[in-house]
Amino acid sequence: MVKLKNVTLYLWAIFVAGCTSVSEVSTQVHPANKKATSPAELNWQELSLPADINFEFNEKSQVLLDNNSTGPVASFVIPADRGPVDMVLTSHVGKELTLYEPNVLVTNSKGRVLYHIKSNEFKYIPARLLDGDRVQKQFTIVPQIGADQVNVLIYTTSDDLKGSTTVINPAKAFAIGTGKQPPMIPDLTAVHSEYGQLNLTITAVSQTNLNPIRPAIDYVPEIEAKSAYYLNSIENSVEQGDIDHAMTLVSEAEKLGIPSARATFINAVQSRNEHK
Repeated sequence: MVKLKNVTLYLWAIFVAGCTSVSEVSTQVHPANKKATSPAELNWQELSLPADINFEFNEKSQVLLDNNSTGPVASFVIPADRGPVDMVLTSHVGKELTLYEPNVLVTNSKGRVLYHIKSNEFKYIPARLLDGDRVQKQFTIVPQIGADQVNVLIYTTSDDLKGSTTVINPAKAFAIGTGKQPPMIPDLTAVHSEYGQLNLTITAVSQTNLNPIRPAIDYVPEIEAKSAYYLNSIENSVEQGDIDHAMTLVSEAEKLGIPSARATFINAVQSRNEHK
């Protein structure tokens, strides 16, 4: 079980009129606790929902050296008692053309892996207006029933550090953005680094879903068709983004003794994540 340790968090909110507040979170720890060889030794920071945080990996950040990680990491604990949560992790290309290539490992309180988002699942997004070049991944976490929290570990690997990401030449990006023919010039290369600037947003799905929870189904098919009826309805609700209704169907299906309802729901959510 991951144990929460005392850690000095440098948190402050930057308030901008008309904009959502973003918190700056430090990944720095005391030098004596800087290097860990297992997730249990890390300093885990608790976040409340919704969360929108910026954090930086630098030479003072905590480091995890194990079979997966080979550099600075961020470790967060988020509430899991509100149902599914949407997460967006962004890693920005630095001024010196360096990039922290992230991976995400989501585990329960006992360390069991629930989700593993690898670096090759992140998509490159070219610079536009005030937003610079970056890689980003949006995904949804579906906690286990009865879970109070989940652990989110952000790390990079030795293989990631050997790679690089092609970045569109600013002159090309400007031409494309203004509707002009882009010049025939080479693009740039961002070398992967153990340091970088990242942003993480976390929102409970129920907070973003404006559709009300639908009432229980009035018509339930005959016993031989119940399973297919509920499973198809669950998949369709997830595909349409109506997670609340899908969860209601899962609850009803499980009460009717349909064992594959939850697995169908989780598979549908994962499939939806892959196509975002």
